[in-house]
Amino acid sequence: MDNVPKAPDLKTIVFLEELPPRRREFLASRLETRFYRGGSQIIREGRRGDFLGILASGEATIENQESQPRTLRAGDHFGSTMLLYGKASGFTVTAKSDTTLWVLQRSTWLEPTPPPPPRPKILLNPRQVRTLAVGSLLTGALVMFVLILGPSLLDRVTITLPVRWAESGRIPWAERYLLTVTRWQPDSAVNYGYLGDILVLEGRTEDAVEAYQQAIELDEYLPWIHNNLGVLLMEDEEYSQAAVHFQKAVELSPQSLTATINLGSAYYAQEDWEAAAAAYGSALELDFSLLDTKAAWAGLILSESRLVEARLVWEDVLLQDPRHPLALQGLGVVSLLEEDPTLAMMYLDAARYLDPGDPALHLYIGMALEGLEQPEKAAEAYEFAVQNASNPELVSLAKSLLEVVLEEVEGEN
Repeated sequence: MDNVPKAPDLKTIVFLEELPPRRREFLASRLETRFYRGGSQIIREGRRGDFLGILASGEATIENQESQPRTLRAGDHFGSTMLLYGKASGFTVTAKSDTTLWVLQRSTWLEPTPPPPPRPKILLNPRQVRTLAVGSLLTGALVMFVLILGPSLLDRVTITLPVRWAESGRIPWAERYLLTVTRWQPDSAVNYGYLGDILVLEGRTEDAVEAYQQAIELDEYLPWIHNNLGVLLMEDEEYSQAAVHFQKAVELSPQSLTATINLGSAYYAQEDWEAAAAAYGSALELDFSLLDTKAAWAGLILSESRLVEARLVWEDVLLQDPRHPLALQGLGVVSLLEEDPTLAMMYLDAARYLDPGDPALHLYIGMALEGLEQPEKAAEAYEFAVQNASNPELVSLAKSLLEVVLEEVEGEN
């Protein structure tokens, strides 16, 4: 017990291999050790264990009613379904000799990755100190001016006033106020940023973009303005420029979950799958419970032929939300790749119920129906994809599949 072997490299375990590095490091840091004498039972079939076991030393036998016993040695693991889904053990595991086990608890698996330590503060240089001093004097003078004119004016000059007006539906009031403030303080990036937010609420996106850009010209180190400008650029399909601003927002505020997810979406829109997967992976490091992000990330790693990991992620999403359309569609695609059209149709039909207008979904349904030897129904699904898809590549693929299946139907007739 005194010489516990070195902690295992979690990259050697298939379903942990593609987790973000920081996530694996966190899980590795929470591993526990357990010692079992030879002949003692580690877990019994049907019992809940809620852990993943990795043999550090010794040997163990794993068996159940449906399989022959086999031997686990150092580096082997068991209990993935207990860890991922909280299910009872499907096997009985018994120590053949004195055995040391590394244990990863399910409660740890469900914990979000702790954020990295805060960056050290930057000391102000003398010029900045003088600027702050002057700013403090001006602020003090303004407060004195406001106090002399009365408490009611003090409330009007607070930055919360435009927010209150916006929340109460008086958005034009908020805009007029901020336009006045920007004339008084033309060098205030924050005021232009708030003006941009109000203009977005009014639906004036072009004016909002100009306000955000003016704010960035005055101060390029405000992450929320970069993020908001990126969102508007995404709406205008300027994905490359949007990605630049989201990346800047993430650099300025590494803990910004929203900006990190938006960065992934910008890369996704550009079909830069590798960069999108990296961004979504970073978001999951910040919060591993994000169902939509996990489902999108699984689709990206599936494109890299990481089928097992994608399936596990989508199954985990469905455990928490059985009606998640992207996870259902993803598992349908996985089933198609595994040549199981019956199971694929089950998942895809459930996804179609939730999102009946998705052309890509109908394309996959057509493939499943072909596998089930129902060419006429498959043709209907392909026809729907051709008529409703906007992606040229998807339309081209659907047309090709439709031609093939129509030839098959004509041959049968």
